[in-house]
Amino acid sequence: MFMFLLRIAFIVVRCIEIVRKVLIKMGAFDEKQPIILPDPEQPEESAAFRRKWGWETHEQVLLKPTVTVADQIFVSNQTVRSKKNGEMEMFAGVGRYAILERMIINWTFLRNGQRVPVTPQNIQQLPANYSNPILEKLDQMAAAMTEEEQQDFLTSANGHIEANSESSLVRLHQ
Repeated sequence: MFMFLLRIAFIVVRCIEIVRKVLIKMGAFDEKQPIILPDPEQPEESAAFRRKWGWETHEQVLLKPTVTVADQIFVSNQTVRSKKNGEMEMFAGVGRYAILERMIINWTFLRNGQRVPVTPQNIQQLPANYSNPILEKLDQMAAAMTEEEQQDFLTSANGHIEANSESSLVRLHQ
């Protein structure tokens, strides 16, 4: 019953979003509706998505609709640090996945029939067939950003990195 009600809530949110898009022009600070992955309004695409990634029919993720400056700061602070000597240390493993913490609002994932809460620890335990399609969707959202915004936001995807054999740190060469 919980899952049914949750799916109905997702559909209602999506309907409201469509009405708002049609009737109201949105500004930069207007509240936008969350993104549902896979999109229940696209049943054929959702079915193909579920087949490709192995998601159950009840499984969905609710994502923030926009990447904000605060999200960019969070990811940058997680991935790059300046050392006293002016060199930059980059934690390559963190950058790609730190955005998940900021963008996932909710989900319908279960463990032994019980809803799994959205926490940083649970996000880190997402299997690749769940994290990868979420990251793909976030990449699509980032593509709407300017090249400079993308470079600032996804520093791990730009520039040359060199592994440091003495530790698990990576140096970013500017």
